Amino acid sequence: MSETNQSSTGASSEGESTRTDYQSFTEAFDAARKDAGSKAREAAPKLKGALEGAAHDIAYGVAFGACFAGYFAKEFVPEGLKASLHRGACAGTGAAERASEPAPETAGFEAAAS
Repeated sequence: MSETNQSSTGASSEGESTRTDYQSFTEAFDAARKDAGSKAREAAPKLKGALEGAAHDIAYGVAFGACFAGYFAKEFVPEGLKASLHRGACAGTGAAERASEPAPETAGFEAAAS
């Protein structure tokens, strides 16, 4: 592989940009790949920590909201309304079960259809 020529625009101090002249496209591509890999390894722990924190906050907020709404409704809704909701839920469940049962077959109708 051939050597690279590095030229600096001005004094070479920290924060100054340096330009590297590569001899081939492959050489430039490999250098960019290595630089990108090192920057990604450097940024990954920070990003992972931020995502973990966000996931925790979202999960906590959802759980808090659901529990708060449930407890608030339990304390706020009058007993008569709770009993009516319970009877309605039981009636709805019974109707759904009856609707899912197969219809009884009638012998006269099947005989007439054949």
